[in-house]
Amino acid sequence: MAVRQIERAVILEPEDIEAMHRPFVNKGNSDPVVRAFREALRASTPGWLSALDTDSKTVSRSRLDELLTAIGHRRDLVGALPDGEVKTEALDQLTSLDELITEMLAQLDGTTSGAGSL
Repeated sequence: MAVRQIERAVILEPEDIEAMHRPFVNKGNSDPVVRAFREALRASTPGWLSALDTDSKTVSRSRLDELLTAIGHRRDLVGALPDGEVKTEALDQLTSLDELITEMLAQLDGTTSGAGSL
């Protein structure tokens, strides 16, 4: 004997259909979500970083701390991307920079990563 399946469904009104479509409409570069994401990416970059060049020889502790904070914000934003090469590469770069900054801060504190205290 065949098993009968009973289907339950909701009858949608035109407003319901529009409400279901609205959040998923792709407006390209003019999409407010895309713009907000782009602005958040820009805001996660310290303003002074663009002026830093190879002729610069020093950076203050406060700026290194600011970079660590920026790395965290950027990592959160990148984490929203779908898994793939772009996300992996961006996270790898952030991890490498985090390790470098942490090492610099340890040197500023007069410690080394392998030394312990007694």
